[in-house]
Amino acid sequence: IKIRDRPDAALANLPLVHLRMQRAGTDTVKWREASHLGDAAAWLNVPDGDPVGGKWKPAPDDRQVDVLGGWYDAGDHIKFTLTTTYTIYHLLLAYEVAPEIFEKRHSTSELPDILDEIRHGLTYVLKLWPDHDTFIVQVGDSGDHKLGWRLPVNDALDGQRPAKAALARTQMASTVAALARGARVMAEHDPALADRCAEMARRLMGRIQESDTVSVAFERASTNDFYLDRSEADQMSLAALEMAALDGDPGWLGVAEHHAPGRGREAGWSFWHWLPNSGLAAAGIEIGQEGLDAEVSTYLGNAAAEGQPWGLPGRYMWGSVARWMGAANASRVAAAQGVIGAEGDALFYGVLDYVFGRNNWGVPFLLDERLPNHLEQLYSPTSYLMNRFPTGALSAGPTSRRMHEPLEHMFNQPDDGRLAAFDTEVAVFHDNRWDFVCHESTIGAQADIILMLALASSRGDADPLGWSDLP
Repeated sequence: IKIRDRPDAALANLPLVHLRMQRAGTDTVKWREASHLGDAAAWLNVPDGDPVGGKWKPAPDDRQVDVLGGWYDAGDHIKFTLTTTYTIYHLLLAYEVAPEIFEKRHSTSELPDILDEIRHGLTYVLKLWPDHDTFIVQVGDSGDHKLGWRLPVNDALDGQRPAKAALARTQMASTVAALARGARVMAEHDPALADRCAEMARRLMGRIQESDTVSVAFERASTNDFYLDRSEADQMSLAALEMAALDGDPGWLGVAEHHAPGRGREAGWSFWHWLPNSGLAAAGIEIGQEGLDAEVSTYLGNAAAEGQPWGLPGRYMWGSVARWMGAANASRVAAAQGVIGAEGDALFYGVLDYVFGRNNWGVPFLLDERLPNHLEQLYSPTSYLMNRFPTGALSAGPTSRRMHEPLEHMFNQPDDGRLAAFDTEVAVFHDNRWDFVCHESTIGAQADIILMLALASSRGDADPLGWSDLP
């Protein structure tokens, strides 16, 4: 047993390793060749009819746009604006919470790994609005899933990938939030980048409010319907709060309050509710405090009842671990802000312990060969084809048996049964490289655990998310 001051800080840099592996369009990944350089001239797609229908067609003028860079969302090669901005925003929060814990290990710049990753992400999203009427919500499409496993550099679709564009407020507002906070965080590290982020955030926030924008846009496909976010209120409220913090203009607080999202049903890439609610609460706006209190109280109630014996804040689903970490992070912040009591910290540390082995299967869901009883595999075609252990990846974690069993025929080989004895009638978890339900990592989940480890390593600041810049 090792007794350390802030032991979680030692792990906080690991998820950045896997996140770097997910980079596209760059030669800054040390372990593999640059990939999808053809995204520098991606074919523009536009909605075919109502954007809510999820159908797309080539732009009538055969336009191409530069969308080089970014991150692949998961085990595939698609880039989604909403999960990209979610990732950037959470990395920014993590750095503000505990900047001293982040080191320079794999960065190819003068910056520590986390700021280098943030800069990579911000540089990409600065390309997503090439002109007044074009905003990119996705690069690549469901055709990616038809070609089987291949390294990104060997993707036959490179140079043919569509860039889907729609003036969708959900994605536009999430981009404003990431750019505005990015401008504040990067000001002392990369002033030129910070200025570009601030300038685009201001202009894009104005564009969102024009009458020709739509609420949401996504690709209708069996593999991509998952990426539909039906509510823009959480991202709009957060964008307004970040504009208020960026420019010191209290008028934006009224916009944030107008879009106050209320209680979130869960936390994750499509449910940002707790974030604007924490900002509204910090600004003394009652509706935000009420929303944060109601959401976290739901998590606490589940942890005390259905979530026993592990104190889980939500139900088993696809990507359970990331959702539970989001709920835990919300609870930790709510406790720090005085919205709830010490029970918020108890839930946070309970989920942290669960992630690192206090669970049915006794395994840590963060992949690191140095951790006891570590996982051996991951659904990561890139890691498998490179014969490289996916250090720092976060497994999707256990899911419900009801959700898992209908999909088991799609796994190329059966589970070896190593952990089967610890499954229950409700929950299952397989350490199987073919099991994309239990074992696929996403960039948003990487950011969730980085924020969790930063919060665990912080000294309990009453303003952990840096809302002190609000007017």
